[in-house]
Amino acid sequence: MKVLFFGDVVGEPGLRALERELPALLERFAPDFVVANGENLDLTLPEQGRAGMTLASLERLFRLGVDAVTGGNHSFDPPDLEAVLGHPRVLRPLNYSPLAPGRGSLLLEKGEKRLLVVNVVGRSALPLAVEDPLPALERTLVQEEGAPVLVDFHSESVFEKMAAAYALDGRIAALLGTHTHVPTADARILPRGTAYVSDVGMVGAEDGMQGYDPAFLVAAYRLRLPPKSLRLAYAKGPVRVSYVFLELHGTRAKAIAHASFLGEGALS
Repeated sequence: MKVLFFGDVVGEPGLRALERELPALLERFAPDFVVANGENLDLTLPEQGRAGMTLASLERLFRLGVDAVTGGNHSFDPPDLEAVLGHPRVLRPLNYSPLAPGRGSLLLEKGEKRLLVVNVVGRSALPLAVEDPLPALERTLVQEEGAPVLVDFHSESVFEKMAAAYALDGRIAALLGTHTHVPTADARILPRGTAYVSDVGMVGAEDGMQGYDPAFLVAAYRLRLPPKSLRLAYAKGPVRVSYVFLELHGTRAKAIAHASFLGEGALS
């Protein structure tokens, strides 16, 4: 089985980049499933620095051939989060409150091929609001029915992601880190067959902070409050496209390839 996974897609620049680049990548890799992290797809409340997803942007991803969209700490930012997280192909962190809208895992099926996608968030990203991700993952693995498991682990901490990967090595096909938007150079297959990378990186504009114009973020960093005179905006310039390509055999990984390249500018 072949799987293509994209790191955090950041707004209009990231969407346009995928619309431009994904058709060629689909032809090149012929993946059975495509998954993307979409928690930064939209500016939902830019005056407060909030991101998230909208149904309109999600539909653009699905039209491109994306099968499932994962989330993270921004999953709960949108004002219409019930509608967004209620979409059958959208995930939010599994280890958030079980009473919150949405789901933390999704079984994808195409013919005889099946892939269980699971989304968790680390305590470094949502320190006060979530359960420890490892017990939540282990409970889900007890319930799963033999399909290979792909985990999007959304966390600031490499230690958090790496420890979970080794704890679950051989029980999941892949643990792919997201959240920092910075691609790491440690893609590998662990001893018992789990593919791992600390952070896939982003699909977003390179000339800024994590795909965003720095002005709002720097001011908020100084004030520890959203600056009243600014709004969060996307960065400009060339767009970095970061992805992982997996080849799975049964419930374990056979190969992992991690790539990150600069494409054309998406916004002028």
